Amino acid sequence: MTSPLEFDREHELALVRAAIAGEEKAIQELSDRLRCVPRILSAQNARSGRPLDTHDLADLVQDAIVVILEKLTEYEGRAPLEGWMYRVCCLEFMNGVRRKRRVQIRVGSDSDRVERAVSEADGSVDRAALLHAIERVGGVEAEAVALKHFEGLTFEEMSQRLELPTSTLKTRYYKGLARLEALLSDTEGDDGP
Repeated sequence: MTSPLEFDREHELALVRAAIAGEEKAIQELSDRLRCVPRILSAQNARSGRPLDTHDLADLVQDAIVVILEKLTEYEGRAPLEGWMYRVCCLEFMNGVRRKRRVQIRVGSDSDRVERAVSEADGSVDRAALLHAIERVGGVEAEAVALKHFEGLTFEEMSQRLELPTSTLKTRYYKGLARLEALLSDTEGDDGP
């Protein structure tokens, strides 16, 4: 009789090797076993006070699965496959939370600066320069910044209007803000004596 802590190391290694080799049956079994990833990350998120929203968590699940598949050749069979996946998920969860915090810190100052520039007619950047900079950002990034700051739309409303997933739209918005900040900084540097 085997205890719950015992596992069939040879089966686990054979499964991984077969999946890497492209055997359909092994790929299907691996796919079934990857279903634990959303549950692991959701539980991690709940234990950590839910620092990630639904969209962030969905993105993280996809990222974690990609990392697991990329690192599958590193699996040595020291633990059941799900235990190995759990460790990868925990690391990816911590990385995801750190990324989100970095973006919030970086974007917080950029967002405040853009809002001040929009609301202050005699501020450090006039409205014409701001509109020109947004135009230079271009694309979905510029649309997202304009919708957020000129129309006051939420990410969900912007997502519906632009017909993009909310997570994609957030990424584009933050990239647009970073580009806008760089353009505004360049504009200020040009005003020198």
